[in-house]
Amino acid sequence: MQILRSLSALSIVLALIGCAAPARIDQMQISTNLATRTAVANSAMREAIAVRDVTGGKETNPMWVSSVSSSDFERALEFSLKDAGLLSPNKQAGKYVLVAHLSQLDQPFAGASMTVTATVRYTLIDRATNKDVLEKTLATPYTAAWNDAFMGSERLKLANEGAVRANIQQLIDALAALKVSGAEVQVGK
Repeated sequence: MQILRSLSALSIVLALIGCAAPARIDQMQISTNLATRTAVANSAMREAIAVRDVTGGKETNPMWVSSVSSSDFERALEFSLKDAGLLSPNKQAGKYVLVAHLSQLDQPFAGASMTVTATVRYTLIDRATNKDVLEKTLATPYTAAWNDAFMGSERLKLANEGAVRANIQQLIDALAALKVSGAEVQVGK
């Protein structure tokens, strides 16, 4: 009888926790605002960036916790850069190459509201000179509130998606502010 109660309690806990699902690409990508699109339209970065070597992500184990895979992060990054007008139409011909490493996805073990911080190291390289144009590490937190989703695994997934989305937004803001004049590159104010 005790074993039956223990199994029932474990079943209820597992049902409330749920299986872990990976972060969704469409929830990690951003839609750029008009001000950013206008800044990019007048920038040397317009349609000049190709994405290469996106690393550091981890596949989600359904029996453990939600995560962000490198391939899903890369697709969300490419979709976001394309929406902003920064992505080169030809991956092999982009004037600049963007390398991204998802170095950390700091997740809580449990909680009502869950805050995840995504830390990504970005390097923008001039393809012609092979020199770094921009090297930036961005750490962006995002909190999924307790009422955003009933199950903790879903809140964690929402927090993962929000942290990556905020990170991509900060990258796009930095790229839109980048000023390129001749051989000099300066970050705009």
